Amino acid sequence: MPRSLLLLSLLIFLPWNVHAEGFKFRIKNNGKNQISVFYRIAHKSGKFKVKALMNLKPGEERLKDISIGKGDTIFFYGQNAEEETSVMVKKDFASLEKDKGKPTYVPIIIPEKQTSSFESLEGLSVKLEHNKVLNFMLKMDSSSMSSLSMLENNFQNIYPLGTFLFVDTKTNQLLVPPLEPSFWNSSETYLTIQDSLDAMVDAGRRGMANAQVAYFVARMFDSLRVNNTAELDFKARLSLIRWKPTPSATIYQVFNDKAVQDFLQNCYAQINNPDKEYQRYRLYFLSSYERIDDLEIFGKQYYSFGNEADLSVNTPAQVFATNLGVMYTKEKSLSNYFSVQGAVLRTKAYDFTSLLFNGFKNNVKNKIIADTYANQHKITEAIIDEYKNLVAYNPDPVKLTLQALDPKDPTPSLVPIETTINNLSPYTAMAPDTSKQPAAVASNYKIDAYNNKVKFFNSHLKEINSLFKELDQTDMDISKLQASNPNKSFSSTMDSPGLLREIEVNSRIVRKE
Repeated sequence: MPRSLLLLSLLIFLPWNVHAEGFKFRIKNNGKNQISVFYRIAHKSGKFKVKALMNLKPGEERLKDISIGKGDTIFFYGQNAEEETSVMVKKDFASLEKDKGKPTYVPIIIPEKQTSSFESLEGLSVKLEHNKVLNFMLKMDSSSMSSLSMLENNFQNIYPLGTFLFVDTKTNQLLVPPLEPSFWNSSETYLTIQDSLDAMVDAGRRGMANAQVAYFVARMFDSLRVNNTAELDFKARLSLIRWKPTPSATIYQVFNDKAVQDFLQNCYAQINNPDKEYQRYRLYFLSSYERIDDLEIFGKQYYSFGNEADLSVNTPAQVFATNLGVMYTKEKSLSNYFSVQGAVLRTKAYDFTSLLFNGFKNNVKNKIIADTYANQHKITEAIIDEYKNLVAYNPDPVKLTLQALDPKDPTPSLVPIETTINNLSPYTAMAPDTSKQPAAVASNYKIDAYNNKVKFFNSHLKEINSLFKELDQTDMDISKLQASNPNKSFSSTMDSPGLLREIEVNSRIVRKE
């Protein structure tokens, strides 16, 4: 045979690709119906070929050897009787060569048909706005939207219904410790409602950027780290809890309960210039709160991919064909994104300020003035007693002359005492005589007696100065109490004087620190 013919015959009978290598593939039908499996090899030259591989029953798995040339790529896909096509599984030569020692897993997954309609964040926020239970989430403070921290902080963390709060409205601070209920009160669950909402939301379709109600939903997505598409399921149950008096009592009688009197007196002591700064002070009586008995937000994220994807690395739990394309999820069931039970959403209170100030204006005010005068008299007597002791323990009567009080005078004046005290300084104790002469013993005896008097003298001097400060404060309190206009009547509102109003109070005030 001529040499040229021999070379031609060898070329004809050589394999189609001298660089092709055989690889094992573990192919599994992950669907519920029988499928036909195909593969397509795309050569680096640009040419490709498609071949039918096998038929697989539901759940069936088989091994198959296929030769692939260097630089080529193989694609697997399946098709069922309804001609529905699976997601393609793509493998190139380099990745196969890297893991050549073991069979390559090829899952054949035909996407389920998903009929859920996808919404923008704006669309979901509109649903929340019209939901009779869940719309509260759109009203939360913007600073707490991202982590829903407001609900977490309010968990069993407010004062009970029936608590009195005395508030400075300029600072939203409590002026006295709250008076928690210790009298004839009870509470009732006035109303309980529950509702749920579910939606498929695409994070990329945010809608109008200036939609205020969409702001919360966008922040919530950031908190839940949703950056693709999610199925969200909201469930909530709310109750309205209100304080109520016993059947034989009215709300106005709470103010006259003996358990409240000491608290009211502490409130009166904080009032400064009541006629001019009436609006600054508020006495609230917590009357009702809206409680979130249970709130749960479940979700499942979806991820989109093109027509070609490597599903063998992380096999998805579910694959769907949607109007946004083919999508997959890593979880079979919804995961709990956020849940809270027993959180207080908002609190209302009766405004008792008008009754407080009218009581302050009348008999209670007079009682406080009388008590303050009595306290003033006690302080005066204490100053006189301390001054008598101060004179008695004068360490050096020769150098310091102190005017003793006339024992026949029942009410001596404090003016000479205060004048004397203002000119006095504490005595300094004398140092002991450290010499060794016999005279030092007698000297130290006198020094010890002197130092004892110094100690007592300084103690009485310090106490007198402290009592004079208390007396000055008492005098200021009496002047402040007498300064209020006795003819003025305070009312809760200009249109309805004397009536109680129920208002929503700042959650920061009613929340326990």
